[in-house]
Amino acid sequence: MKKLLVPLVVGMMALPATAATMQCMISGVVSWKNNSCFGMEFTMDYNTNPASWRISGATKAISSVIWADTTAGCASTATSCTKPIHPYQQHLGSATILYTDGTWEAVQATAWFETGF
Repeated sequence: MKKLLVPLVVGMMALPATAATMQCMISGVVSWKNNSCFGMEFTMDYNTNPASWRISGATKAISSVIWADTTAGCASTATSCTKPIHPYQQHLGSATILYTDGTWEAVQATAWFETGF
């Protein structure tokens, strides 16, 4: 039993101590949401809308951020990112957070909106 518990406890101690999350917000909606966000506008068109993603809740100093998926190309020094998105599609914003102590954490959030069509 002891041989089983020691690796389990050591493994749990190696898990990230932070609980960072990815939040997102669609332009026109004035509240950040954890992990996913939705917006509704009644413009009856297929024009893009800005969506914003941000890293929230990190309890350690961030060295850099590797943005991916819809948020690819955002600055590695930024903890937030805004990109235009098309309606009626899910857009995944994801990031790998690199902390100054050498640890890392992956976060993501999905944004989408509709226009009333």
